[in-house]
This record gives sequence, C-alpha cells and structure tokens, in this order.
Amino acid sequence: MLSIPYLDRNGQPLTIRFRCLEEHDHRALGHGKYYTVKDDPPRMYGVDSIHAAGEEIHVTEGELDRIILRKVGFHAVAIPGAALWLGRHRRMLAGFSKIWVWGDPDDSGAELTNRICRALRRAKGIRLRGGDVTETYMRGGAETLYSLMSKEMVS
Repeated sequence: MLSIPYLDRNGQPLTIRFRCLEEHDHRALGHGKYYTVKDDPPRMYGVDSIHAAGEEIHVTEGELDRIILRKVGFHAVAIPGAALWLGRHRRMLAGFSKIWVWGDPDDSGAELTNRICRALRRAKGIRLRGGDVTETYMRGGAETLYSLMSKEMVS
C-alpha cells in the first residue's frame, strides 16, 4: 500500500489514505483500491497549492494525478474521487481567475468536470483521451500535458 498523507497549508498532517498499487481486481480479492480512515470526512488533497498559487489553479480527480501536475510545475489540488466534489470546495477555489479541471476520460471524470465547471464559471476542462493525468504523463511526459492545456487556451 502507498501511504498518502493529507497535510494542511503548513504541512501538518490531517489524515492519511492508502492506495493499493497492485494491478489486479481489488474487489475480487476482498479489498478496495483505496482505504480511508473510518469516519474521516472527504478532503481536498494538496491544499498548500491554494495558498501558493497565483491567479490559476488545477484540479484533478485523484491524489497521484495531483502529484504529477505539481511535478510538472502546476499548482494543483485533487478531489479524491469524482463523487466527492463538495460545496466547500467551490468556496476554497472561488478566488482564482482560472481553474483548469483535469477529469479522468470516463463518465465519472466527465461528471466531475461538469460539476466543477457549473460551480465555478472560471473553470475550464482539459480533455484527456487516452488515460488520466498520470497515464498521459507516463506515455508522453510533461510536454503532452502542456500541449493539452495549450489547446484549451486557444479554444
């Protein structure tokens, strides 16, 4: 299991999640892909980026995708699952002039992108086709992510 610490804006721990890194049918083996501390409320991952970013921020559908966007130089936060976009998240991002949404290329990702774009008029979705942010990065590197964003900037 990969341990994913959730930290506050000052780097202090709030909670921790765990992700199984094995490529197998998690449910068939009696466990989920992710484990969360019992009764822990859903949180936005990477809130330090909210306080460090300038006028724009990026939103992804998962912690590992957020880590990749930070690696390539974008200030980013993650919603830990498409269904976990909450009203308080809108308030947390309301002050940004541009919000880039990197939803996964599936129905859940499309729903997350639509929900965020409806909630924040300055939000714009980035169209991922062949995989999530991490898969796209693994196939084509940072340049592929920059290119996808550039395409959305001109459209």
